[in-house]
Order: sequence, then structure tokens, then C-alpha cells
Amino acid sequence: MKLYRQHEDIREFMKQVISHIQSKEVHHEVRMELESHLEDIITEKMERGVELTAAIQEAISQMGAPDIIGAQFHQVHRPRTDWKLLALIAAFMMFGLVAIFAAQASNGFSAIGIKQVVYVCVGGLLMLAISFGNYTKLAKYSWTLYFVTLFMLIFAIVVGTKINGSSGYLSFGRVGINFISLTPYLFLLSLAGIWTSSPARVNTNSRISPLAWSAWSNLGTVLLPSILILKSHSVTDFVLLFSGSMMMLIVLKKTRKIIITHLSLLLGAILFILLKETYLSRWTAFLNPYEDPQGLNYVLTQSKKTITSGGWWGQGFGTPLATLPEIHSNMMFPFLIYCFGWIAGLLMLMMVILFVFHALQLSSKIQDAYGKAMLSGILTLFVIQFIWPMLMALGWAPLTSFTLPFVSYGGTLVIFQFAAIGLILNVYRRKDMIPSYAKIK
Repeated sequence: MKLYRQHEDIREFMKQVISHIQSKEVHHEVRMELESHLEDIITEKMERGVELTAAIQEAISQMGAPDIIGAQFHQVHRPRTDWKLLALIAAFMMFGLVAIFAAQASNGFSAIGIKQVVYVCVGGLLMLAISFGNYTKLAKYSWTLYFVTLFMLIFAIVVGTKINGSSGYLSFGRVGINFISLTPYLFLLSLAGIWTSSPARVNTNSRISPLAWSAWSNLGTVLLPSILILKSHSVTDFVLLFSGSMMMLIVLKKTRKIIITHLSLLLGAILFILLKETYLSRWTAFLNPYEDPQGLNYVLTQSKKTITSGGWWGQGFGTPLATLPEIHSNMMFPFLIYCFGWIAGLLMLMMVILFVFHALQLSSKIQDAYGKAMLSGILTLFVIQFIWPMLMALGWAPLTSFTLPFVSYGGTLVIFQFAAIGLILNVYRRKDMIPSYAKIK
């Protein structure tokens, strides 16, 4: 085709076809495909004795109208919008705002409803802005993001302040941000790029031996932040980072050796947790749910009473509830049932089940390795954060500080969660705009 490519008729034909395809990433692939078809037709005609110019014109005519061909390619590779995910997030968001205002009315919290509205509005706008970007451009900054996050994590542990029992807060004027709670999202975003980058490219840019580099990129990149997060006593964030990275390894089809290494890390973390008195008491309470209802199992006992007293239709909007702590954050699920009944609990459960099934569907539709790793890791974080608070309210999971995304009051974390959903929407939007060479093998 090289001999025919520069022919004026073929160049004009290609130009007209390509002009109808919005996704520039697939232009080269489409051009190669069309040129291959044209070459076959031209060669066949020339073998039958047709002259080159006539063969080219006949081949172009045989291909069809360029505007129609271009429109067909554009239809295949056009941007997509995940309306199902948007609808689910909107439902969670509306559910959450009603719940937050109910919690404010119940316990007299200071204006948390208005603050949540502000966080939701800012987060929603950020989500839409990110969804229209190009996530593939983030890949080249993966190592930079990783080391900046690592530095900020160390900084938050060393100089961060403690607010509402949680450490690692960084103050920016009057705003305090729990940076440690953001690290699972940031590390997973960077690991998606690190683990999907070309090994040859990594080796070329590094002076370290390939074996040492492989051990660092596949194990050390998770091990080091995991140790730091556990040192800051944020077990929930360790669970999120570990689960998200493990899911990435699975979807990227990494070797069993790497997965086994990560399981060793999990065993080490479990040993660490069991040696800490605070976490050991929570496990003891979880394994003995009917012992010490006024001590170790006070919260679980009150949670069950709250759920039971809700009945089918609940006690009503903002009904005072002084016996259960943290109703606006990690105890939001039993409070929802208390105010709006078991019907609200079942509705919440159905929404979470829909989210989980949709997450599985999304992961199966994405073929780009970087996008698939990013999407799988982030969605794993959300699935865990949806399911764990519901299970622990019933005594089916140990008590932790997990909160329901978009439903519980979460401060600046809410904005970050919306931004993460924006990335997922971005990956879905561009799923048919990625050339085949970038797809997962």
C-alpha cells in the first residue's frame, strides 16, 4: 500500500472519512484498516490488467461514500455516557441528603446538612468536569503521583493533627482534610499506571537490575504505603488499599507469585491488628456479640435495637436518637432504618446490589489495560465501603470507621469520592475510543 498511499485520490478519500471520526486516537487504526482493504482491491484489479489509476478509482468507488463510512466508524468509536451509574449516584446522593438533614434534626448537629449540600455540589461539578477529560494522559504521571502521595502521607503522619478521633488531618486555613483517607484512591490511581506501563520502558529508564525493579514495582509499591497506613492506625484505609490493589492484579492477570506475596502482606497486617489492644477488643466483641452489651458491644447492641425499633415505616424524619453514636457517619445505615423503616433499609440494600452488579458489568466492558485497572481498583473501594457499614450495623462484620459513600456525612472525602466517580465515567466514555494495541492481553 506504500506505493498507493500518496496517491491524491486515496489521500482525499482518507481525509473525508477521517473528518467524520471524533476520536483522534483511532484515526491511525481506521486509516490502516481502510488502506488494507483498498490494497487488496487494487492488487486484484491490477492482476486482471487494470491500470493503476483506474484500479485506485474503482477501488475507492467500490468502498462506498466516504461520509457514510466515516459516520459508521464514528458511531462505533463515539463517546459513551454511563447513565446507569449516574442514576445510581444521583439516587445515593438524594438518599444521603435526606438522611443527613434527618441526623441534623435528630441530634442537633451544627449545619451539617448545608455543609453536605456544598460538598455534594462541588463534588458533582468536579465529577462532570473529570468525566469529559482524557484519563489516558494521567498514565505518564503515575510515578510522580505515587511519590507525591507517599511524601504527603509521611508528612500527614508526622505533623498531621487529630480531629474527631481520626489522625492525619492537614489544615488548609479553616479547612481540615484527612489526607490518610484519600491515600487509597491516590495510590491505586498511580498503581494502575505503574502496573500497566511497558516493562521494557521501565527497564530502560532505570539503572536498577530488572529483578530488583520488578520486586519494587510489584510488591514494594504496595508494601511501603501499607506499612505507613497501618502505622497511622487507619486499618480501614489499609483494607481499601490492599483490596483495590489485589483486584487490579487479578484483572491484569498478574502471576500467582505476586498475588501470593500480597496474601503474605495480608497475614502480616492481620498479625499487626491482633497485637494492637484496640483492634483486638473489636475482634473479641465481633466474635462474642452477646457479651458485655454495655461495654465492648455497646454500639452493636444499640445498632440492633435501633434497627428493630424502626419497624416497616420508621419513627419519622429527625426523630431524636441519643443512644447510638456517630449516626451521621459510620452508623448512618441503622439511623436510616430508624427514621424511615425497614423499607428504606431494603431500598438501600437494593441500590447497593445494583451498584455491585453494575461494577462487574463495567469492568467486563473495558478493554484498555490502564482504564480497566483504574476502574476495577476504584470500584472495589466503593463496593467495600457500601457493604461493610451495612454488615457491621447487623453485627456481621467488625466495627470500623467505614462510612456509606454519598450517604454518610464525609466532609472533603465526599468531594474526592465524586472525583473518583468522574474518573470511572471518563473511562467508560472513552471505552470505544481506545486503539486496539492499548487493550489488555
